[in-house]
Amino acid sequence: MKSIKVGIAGLVLLSTTAANAGLIGPTPYLQATDSPFSGIAGFSYFHLEDFEDGFNTPGVSGSGASLCVTALDCFVSGGISDSVDADNGVVDGSGLFAKSHWASGAIEYTFNAAVLGALPTHVGVVWTDGSNTVRFEAWDQSNNSLGFLTGNHVGVGNGAGFFGGTDEDRFYGVDTSGFVGVTGISRIRIENFAPIETDHLQYGCLGATCPGGPGPGQVSLPATLALLSIGLAGIGYRTRRQIKVALA
Repeated sequence: MKSIKVGIAGLVLLSTTAANAGLIGPTPYLQATDSPFSGIAGFSYFHLEDFEDGFNTPGVSGSGASLCVTALDCFVSGGISDSVDADNGVVDGSGLFAKSHWASGAIEYTFNAAVLGALPTHVGVVWTDGSNTVRFEAWDQSNNSLGFLTGNHVGVGNGAGFFGGTDEDRFYGVDTSGFVGVTGISRIRIENFAPIETDHLQYGCLGATCPGGPGPGQVSLPATLALLSIGLAGIGYRTRRQIKVALA
């Protein structure tokens, strides 16, 4: 698990729902710097779980049929494990020899406000392998759906098959900051109606409802959640704009 904040290099696709949440993705993702949340200042907390040392990120639990961490309690790292590309030490077109989350069906992540201090306002996860159409959905603090995204990028580029290709990997996320009536994200679900792998689960809290309540533009993270300096200028985004685009 990593608790970091990084710079962004990538294009963000936004859509809106009746609940006024900004849905993000699917966008290509090979490394942490591709996160649409990178470069946003003012998070009270921000966690990125890369599963390289297991699933031990605070304030979140995972569920799904036969859910496991590849190369730890299922499969081997050089077999059909499919991590985010950079997690094996280099961006080389392969997600082998690193770790990810695997389930025989959908994976759901639930967030604990008591542990975190407040529900996250930003949540995302990277789909790294599976088949069929991918579907991502998120729910607010009252368990109302914030809408869903779908993607048909399965088998893009070197991603055909189940042997670690990374061209097809995509980020799916949601941002509720700045919208009236939505104070946080209670859970997300991602599925492709077949065995599925995910990686780089990430979530943070930004705004008045968060511990300490820092606003946009402020950098106020506890020492235990220090920023990871990567020396890259980034492109931020804000979901106050309501833009509808075709999903990749």
